[in-house]
Amino acid sequence: MQSNAKDRKFLIFEEHGSLYAFDLTLVSEVVDPLPCWPIPLAPDCFSGAVQIHGSIVAVIDLAAFLGLSQYREPSKMIVLVKDVAALAFQVARVIRIATLQQAEVQNSSEDDFTLSRLVLAEGEGRLLDVHKMVLAAEDMMK
Repeated sequence: MQSNAKDRKFLIFEEHGSLYAFDLTLVSEVVDPLPCWPIPLAPDCFSGAVQIHGSIVAVIDLAAFLGLSQYREPSKMIVLVKDVAALAFQVARVIRIATLQQAEVQNSSEDDFTLSRLVLAEGEGRLLDVHKMVLAAEDMMK
């Protein structure tokens, strides 16, 4: 974790025309979509598995995971840090990295996966709770 809250950063991305964000400390990298190998008996939101830097990583279509219909082909994969999960999320578009100074953080209990609302220059978005999303993905595979 970052040592100073004022240094906090967010990876801003888009899905279905809405803005979302992950805490940047939980993101390893952003890559172009890779060919996925199927995961037998996995829920529909799991696109498959890929190999990234020698590690097998499960890939989830974020739109399907959030219960949204597929809007367009994902253009990027957001890979989480290994300490969080061997998991990547396919998203429609990655926009930028925003600092805490560039975002107004507001409390929100919109849904189980939203930590807070972010007011950005591009509009309002949802800061997603990566840890809850990982737990939900694990539960889906049981």
